[in-house]
Amino acid sequence: MDAAVTPPAVTPYSARARYFDSGSAFNLVYTDVPAASFVAERDAALNESTGTCWIPCDQGKVLGLSYAATSPLILAGYVRVRKGESIEIDPRASVVLGYVISGTGAISQATDAFDWEAGDIFSLPGGAPIRFSSTTTDCVLWIVSNEPQLKFEGFAPPPRIAAQVEVAHFPAATISAELDLARARLAGQERVAGLAVVLSSERLESTKNISPSLTFAMNQLTPGNFQAAHSHNSVAVSLAIEGTHCYSKVNGLRKDWSPFVTLVTPPTSVHSHHNDGDRLAQWLIAQDGGIYYHCRTMGFRFESPEHR
Repeated sequence: MDAAVTPPAVTPYSARARYFDSGSAFNLVYTDVPAASFVAERDAALNESTGTCWIPCDQGKVLGLSYAATSPLILAGYVRVRKGESIEIDPRASVVLGYVISGTGAISQATDAFDWEAGDIFSLPGGAPIRFSSTTTDCVLWIVSNEPQLKFEGFAPPPRIAAQVEVAHFPAATISAELDLARARLAGQERVAGLAVVLSSERLESTKNISPSLTFAMNQLTPGNFQAAHSHNSVAVSLAIEGTHCYSKVNGLRKDWSPFVTLVTPPTSVHSHHNDGDRLAQWLIAQDGGIYYHCRTMGFRFESPEHR
């Protein structure tokens, strides 16, 4: 008969240990990412009576999180700056992206500064406060960061000197010209994932991403056209910019667009985008696609025609 095994002495460290068997360790269930439309937040940002402020598109509680989040790894929102005023934000993020909805102004972060106007896009590293200043009119900007990603891990932003994300400015006129070039290059090609210009910067040119974790792209859809049904493992957080009678179908449900509303397309959902109007549709999409591309798990695929 085997001698009794003396259990090891309990230490503060062994007391923290937890054990699960294979029947319970791999069946984690999380709250689904809702297919959301942030209309009230858009309305507040565009309301002339709203003061200078930051308006997050927050569904952190729905996602079971203790912090603001639009999706598990992305936080989007609006910055409104009244004429002649400024606002400073300091997101705990490694990347901060912006689109100028209206107005003209200037941005500054540490030793970097530049002017912007409506339609411009910019990328900034985290790790230092960002100041937005208006000039002759009230200004509204759409801001996206990966703040929830860093909060999930308890990370701090990397020092600016070591950051892979760099300050980059994408003027509206240049974006428009690049879309024209892309339209000409892609003409006649089938099964293309829509017409888009994917934005990147010098340091991340080899990955074609705007940051190690995020992708950022301006998309267009001509009148009477649609983007074929497809799916992917990344979340899409989108800003509808232009177009009338435009909508998405997400898992069979119609989601109508309206100008400058923030939309969330859940991961793995079968979705398509439609322009039933007589004007060009344009929308900006941020995805946590950089992580999935790095892990070789993006899983992009076109779906069968019945999903249109």
